[in-house]
Parts: sequence; structure tokens; C-alpha cells
Amino acid sequence: MSNKTYNDLFCETSELIVEATQADEAVFEAGSAERSTFEPLLSDLRIRYTVLLSRLDAVYDQLLQPQKRLIVKRLLEACLGRLLEIKHDLVELHLSDFTYDDDEVLVKLGVTPHEAEPSVPQYFVREREDEVEKKRDFITDTLRKLGYEPPKPRALVLTEQQAVIIIQSHERARQGRLRGQFMKEIRLLKEKGRDQKGEMSAAAATAIQRVWRGYLARRDTKRRKHEEQLLIGMKLAPYTESEEIKKAEEVKEFRRKVQKEYEQEYQESLEKIEQQLRAQHGVKINERIGDELRRWISEYFERTGKFPDLPSEDGGGSRAMFSRQGTGMDSELSKSSPVSSKDSKKSKESKDKKNNKVEDNKNKDEAEDLKSFKCSTSAFLKDFVNANEEYEDIWKYRDDEVKHDEKCDKDMIEREKMIKIEQEIRNIVDDMMRSELELLQAALDRDRAHKGKKSKKPQKKVRRGGKKGKKKKEKDLTPDRTTESLFEELITNGIIRPYPIVKIDDFIGEKSFVASQWKSEGRDPEPCLGDIRQLVKEYCILPLGSEHVRTNSPLVRSVLISGPAGSGKKMLVQAICSETGATLFDLTPANLVGKYPGKSGLIMLIHLIMKVSRLLQPSVIWMNDAEKPFVKKIPKTDKTDPKRLKKDLVKIIKGICPEDRVLFVGTSRTPWEAEQKLLFQCYSKLIQIPRADYGSISLMWRIKLHRAGALSPKLELSCLSRVSDSYTIGTLLAALDAVLTTKRRLQLRVRAFTAQEVAVQLSSFEPVYVEHDMAAESWWSKTPMERRRQRVMQRLLELEQENEERAAAGK
Repeated sequence: MSNKTYNDLFCETSELIVEATQADEAVFEAGSAERSTFEPLLSDLRIRYTVLLSRLDAVYDQLLQPQKRLIVKRLLEACLGRLLEIKHDLVELHLSDFTYDDDEVLVKLGVTPHEAEPSVPQYFVREREDEVEKKRDFITDTLRKLGYEPPKPRALVLTEQQAVIIIQSHERARQGRLRGQFMKEIRLLKEKGRDQKGEMSAAAATAIQRVWRGYLARRDTKRRKHEEQLLIGMKLAPYTESEEIKKAEEVKEFRRKVQKEYEQEYQESLEKIEQQLRAQHGVKINERIGDELRRWISEYFERTGKFPDLPSEDGGGSRAMFSRQGTGMDSELSKSSPVSSKDSKKSKESKDKKNNKVEDNKNKDEAEDLKSFKCSTSAFLKDFVNANEEYEDIWKYRDDEVKHDEKCDKDMIEREKMIKIEQEIRNIVDDMMRSELELLQAALDRDRAHKGKKSKKPQKKVRRGGKKGKKKKEKDLTPDRTTESLFEELITNGIIRPYPIVKIDDFIGEKSFVASQWKSEGRDPEPCLGDIRQLVKEYCILPLGSEHVRTNSPLVRSVLISGPAGSGKKMLVQAICSETGATLFDLTPANLVGKYPGKSGLIMLIHLIMKVSRLLQPSVIWMNDAEKPFVKKIPKTDKTDPKRLKKDLVKIIKGICPEDRVLFVGTSRTPWEAEQKLLFQCYSKLIQIPRADYGSISLMWRIKLHRAGALSPKLELSCLSRVSDSYTIGTLLAALDAVLTTKRRLQLRVRAFTAQEVAVQLSSFEPVYVEHDMAAESWWSKTPMERRRQRVMQRLLELEQENEERAAAGK
């Protein structure tokens, strides 16, 4: 794709941004309103920002112009942050972590459910490729020095009886082939000895023609039917990488290399142009600003009889002095003057009246509060609008020749650097002027003292109020050690672990397509595996990938992922790390056995994890069997001492600040076995992986069998999906691997794959029993978010009944 393609895509996206921001500002203008009015508006905004996110990601990935890419990145991060803010608003609106797509909004915007799922920006890892690769190599090298080797496929170990059976089968096959060859030679000798009867008769030729033409017609019909089914999507094409896709990827990689070259050229131009401008204009700017300030100070002294106080650098410096109107003494006096007694009495009386009114209208206000909703303020919308306006002012309406020149614009660099240089010189001149003003003020004070006038001593500003709540600085237990040595120590002890590269989209599952209809009917929709994937993106991956987004978006410190064995919990943790290039810390109780013993060892372990996770951020701190530290009674057979971290887990999680790109993830099979109060104190967000639904299982079978080349018309996919209903996706994949051996794959062309083979293999695996589902459902109903939702629903029903009773009594 050409430069023009991505520039045009950016222009189109800019117009969509204007539409989205106008709709977004209208939501804020609405203020507080009924929840039912906000639901379609926020759902519409969420889908709009999701579409914008995927477009901006494509533009930022392939655009070459370095200055334009800076604007695109600002837009991309602001869009990502606003999307997360809308997600949290929807959670507060629905009182549920699952925010399903509105069918009417999807139809209105012309978006499919798959497109309405946020995509993970590619720059999360691509801009840190070298750093992530070095980190992985360091972990691998350290483990190799310790004698650890990556796990190899296990060699096939056979019993004596199995080995004998294999040898017998191969020997019988060899004898069969020899016998067949011998019989073929005998048959050929007999045919040679027969007398030839002359030419073929007409009837025989007609019969041969009829059979051959019939075969050709059937083959042609079958081919045309196959092509038609491929065209309308009833069949999947063979799983092969197309040449077009390969070429497109090669073009993208080439553009990324050019992108790096242009970026390097841009950085070099920044330094070179700044040096040239400082040499040419530095002295002149210094003299001009100094003359302006001295002239203004003398005019001020002539007008007021005293010297001005230059504001500090943070207060704007001399630039702020030129824009001042008057001294501002009245405003300072008005701020510092105390409130009169009459005013205080009036305020108290008004407060009392308000309190009485509140008590009188309590029930009415409570009903309104439960039904009304107000969106939280946005930290990203203003920057989103400003960045788009900047693009429109500078780039959108430029001439085509200038706009499509993908190298850096040096005139723009000169303008930006001149502003920067002028500000730096102004700060230097301001410091010099402050010292001159101090000398002048001292000379003036001496003159006044000589004439018998007392000079006023400048009053020190007294800081009123208590100390501001500052975060207590933790004591560094390892001040003399380098990051590399701490990193190596944690790798050696198995706390930092390598992980396989897993994409979040490899977590196969369909979204809930009936959720919107169920909600309109007043029923509670059930989440599917696709909704779980989207939730992990919104709570874990998207905030962790960008420092700016993490700092300003709603903070999620910890997430608990629960589900039966084989449901994909570990895979989701690996996907979070892979998509963000994070460092994985393993705090599983079984992994800590014999490491950092004693109280001092535990303090050191916590210190190392908190320190290194911040130094190597983004970081994911993972604890498998997350319920074990909070279990009331530990079995005697468990020697892992899981309660060792019980008191310190909350400390670790609460120590994660908004500026820290650190996430604590717990995974659990049976979270209901823990003390619920302590568990909910640790984990702010809970994700329960449900039983795999029919759509997700069917999609998984279709994808996996298609890639294996085992998908055929004879395979009853619907029947296979129904049989697999009570098993997790991990169990089904294990069964498929057991069935599709190398030998069976070679036989697929001769003998088609059947559902019966998987069904027989599944009989040896454990399904998810109803008791587990019931326990999980019961636990989920006791989670904080679910209990809050149930309380609100219950209170609304009670208020409605009270209103009906009053209306009936009034009649």
C-alpha cells in the first residue's frame, strides 16, 4: 500500500474523530440523567472509539512522516484512554463488568461484532522490540548457565509387548507387498500368453466412451459445486498461506524499516538545527529579552515607586508579568480575609434548612439517585480534540506535493526550536534579572534607611493547614546493587520466568450475540468466551501497554481470573505478557517453597519484587492457586506453606501506583474455598471464565480441524460440538492432539476424520461437572459487584412497590 493510501485513511479517520468527539461532548453536556438515556449513547461511543482505535493503529504502524506520526500517537493514546474511561462508565451504569454490544448501534454504524472488539495496538511491543528481545535473551542465557534447558518433546517409551506388535505389523506389511508383487508378475505372464482377438468392437468402444464422459461430467460438476461453496462461504479453502498475504507483510516490513530511517534522520535534524539556531540567534535573543525587561522594570518603578517581583519559572516568569493587569492585591486580600460572623450564621441556617429538606425528600431523592447517572470527567477528550485540530491546521489541507513528502519538515522544526530556545534564554535572563532586582532593592532600602524611613521586611508566607499527604518513601534494602544483578537473582530463584509468545486472539471464542435481545426482555445475559477475551484486553492489556494511558486512565491494580482446569487461565496470563512485552514474576505458593526463608527472607523477596517490577516495567506479578493464601484450613498434605504471603499480598497490591505499569494477576480453580472478604480486598476485578458455549466450541473445531486439514463434508461438526459441550477448550484440544497423530494425519486423504474418533477419546477425560458450575455460580453471586447490582435492583423494586401502594391508597 502506498503513502497516499495511509494519508487518505488518516484524513477519513480525522473526520470520524470530529463526529465521535461531538457525540462525546453532547454526553457531557447532558449532565445527570436517567440511566436508560445514557445506555445507547455510551454504547455508541464505545463502538466509535473502538473503530477509531483500529484505524489509528493501522495508520501509526505504516505512516512514514515522523512529525505526523507524533500527532497520530497522541491521537492513538487519547483514543485508547477515552475508550477505557467509557468502559468504566458502562460498568458503573450496568453494575456489571460485562458490557455487551447494542444490536441497534451495530446496525446504525455498520460494524460487525468482531470489529466492535478493541484491537491491541502494535506499537506496544514493536517500539520496544530490541528491549524485549534483550530481556528474553538474558533470561535464556541465565537459565542456560544454571543448567536449565528448554523442555524437549518426550521420547516415545514403549513396553515390550507394544514393540513386538509394531515389529509384527511392519513384517506382515512387508510380506504382503512381496506377495502382491509376485501375483502381479504371474498375472502379466498369463496375459502375454493369451491370443489377441483383433480389433475392439463398436459396442465396447461406446461403453468405454460412455463411462469416461460420465466421469468427466461428474468431476466437472463436483469442481463447480466446490467453487460455488467456497464463494458463498459454505466451505473453507485449504489452510495455506496465500502469496498475496506474504507480499503484503513484506511491504509492511519494508515500510517499517524506512520508518526507522526517517525517524533517525528526524532526530539528527533536531540536534543539528537546534545547534545552528543557537549559534545564529542566541546572543540576539538574549540582548532583546534583557533590554525589554530592563525597560519594563524602569517604567514600573517610575509608575509605582517600587520594584516588581518576578514570578518563578513555574509561574510563567517574565512572560507572565507582561500579561498582568494591576497588582492583584484586592484578590489576595479577598482570599485571605476571614468570613464574617453574620455570613457564618447565615450559612449555618441555610445548611440546617437544606438538611431538613433532604430528610423530607429522602425517599424521592433515593429513587432519583438510583435511576440517574452522570459520566465521570475525561482526562483524554481535550487532548484528543486538540491533537485532531492540530492535524487539521498543519497537515490536512496542505498541498499534495508537500503532504505526501514523507521526510521531516525542517521549517516546522525551526519554528519549534526557536520557541524552545527563546524560552530557555528567557529563563536564564529571568534568573539574572532576579539577582539584579535584589541588588537594586537592597540599594533602595539603604537609601530609605538613610533618610529615616523604615523599610518593610518581606513577610514570609505561612503555609496553612496540615501536611499534604505524601507517600511514605520505602527503604531501599539493596541500594548498592545494579538492576542486572537483581534481575539475575530473581531468574536464578525462579521468580522471573520465561513464557511462550501467545496472542490474545488465539484464545478462541465467540461473543454473546443474544445479549442485547435478552437485556431488552429483562433477562440477565450470560457471557461467552469472546466476552472474556474482550474483558482481559480492557482491564489488563490496553492499560498496561502505554505509560500515558496507565497514568491517566481508571486504575486497575489486580485481577483474579477463575475457571475450571483447561479453561485457558494460564494462556491468558501469557497473552497479557506477550501483547505488552511484560516481565513475568511467579509468586505461586508452590514456586516459593524453600526460597527466601524466614521473616527477613520474606521482606527481601517483597522488596525485590516491588523494586524490580518497577525497574523492568511493564510487569505482571502472577499467582496461581490464588485462593490458597486465604484458605481457612490447609490440608496436612500441602507442604507449600501458602499462607506465607497472606498479610503481604494487600501491601504489594496497594503499593502499585498509577504511574507504575505493574499488574497483579491471580488465577484460581476454586476461589470459593478462600475467605471471601480477604480475597475481595486483594483483587479489584474478578473474571469468571464460563463453560464453553456451543458457538465457541463450534468455532474452535472449525479453526483447528481446518488448520490440520481434517475438515471434510463427512464430518458432522454440529454433532461434534454438541458432544463436546461439558468439556473445556483445553480438554478438547488435548483430545484432538491424542487423535490426530502423525499416522492419522497421513491417512486423512484416504479415510476422512469423523466425530466418533474424538468422542471415544473424550471418554477418557474428565468433564466439568454440574457441581462445579453450581459452586462457581453461587460464588459469583456473592462477589462485590454482583451483590451491589442485586441490592440496587432490589431497592428499585421496593420503591416501585411503595409508589404503587401510595397511588392505590390515594385513590
